[in-house]
Order: sequence, then C-alpha cells, then structure tokens
Amino acid sequence: MKKRKLSKKDWEIIKLLKKDARMSDAEIGRRIGLSKSAVRWRRINLQKRGYLLISAYLRFDKLGYTYAFVLVKIKPDTPRNEILKFKKALMENEHTFEIYEVLGDYNVLIGVFGEDVSELKRNIQELIIGQKCVQEYKVLLGAKSLKGLEVPFWDALED
Repeated sequence: MKKRKLSKKDWEIIKLLKKDARMSDAEIGRRIGLSKSAVRWRRINLQKRGYLLISAYLRFDKLGYTYAFVLVKIKPDTPRNEILKFKKALMENEHTFEIYEVLGDYNVLIGVFGEDVSELKRNIQELIIGQKCVQEYKVLLGAKSLKGLEVPFWDALED
C-alpha cells in the first residue's frame, strides 16, 4: 500500500477531533486558522478517502463488562478462502470490538467483550472453536483501558 501524506492542517484537524469528535468545524477552524468551510471540506475529504473515521469508543471497564484480547495463530497451510471466511466471521460478530492483523508469533489480535466472564468465555469459544484455520490462541483478559483509538483515558490512572 502506498503511503499517503497528509498536510499539517489535516493533522491538526485530526488531532482536535481525536480529543473531541463532536467539535464543530467552526471551532476547529478558529483553533487552527481556517474557515469553517475549509475545515468542513478537509474533514469530509479525509472521511471520503477513508483516512478518518469518527466513531464512539465504548469503555467496557467503566460499564463493568469483561473484555479480552485474543491472539490467534493461523495454521500455515490454510487456504486463503478459509482465512477470509474466519476474518469475515470475526468482523460480523457483535462481540468483537477490534480486529488487527499482527506480525510475530501470532497473526490476528481480536478484542472481545461480554457482560461477565462466563459470557466472555462463550463469546471467545464461539469465535475460535471449530475454525479450521486456527492453530492456537491465547487469551489476555483486559483489566483497565488506559488509551483507546489513540485517546488517552486519563481518569484510568486515578485508581
């Protein structure tokens, strides 16, 4: 994939939206020295090109939900279509909140949640058990979110 270069103003817009995704284009413009329409054009362009997604981040620890990160090692000889089928199932699952392809001993990192440990365990088993492409997996139980989607949760450091 070709590396894309963003302008300094684009980065400033992104930085402000990471702090407050609801910040108005007018407020962003005031802070970075652009008109409301210029900010709007840049933001929409970033979104249309797929560089910027504005979304909510659910704090499972604050809700009292249980969450985990599951590292999955894919069998080396797995046909591509089986891997794609597995990834699609992960993406469509309502209990996965993050999915990454990773490098190292494992190939995929999955964020999974449940209302309690029992539900979390069931959710993980539903995702993993019976998948032909999974060689092994490791579960890391989440304890506290300190930063998510590049947004630090400063209140998490207080206790």
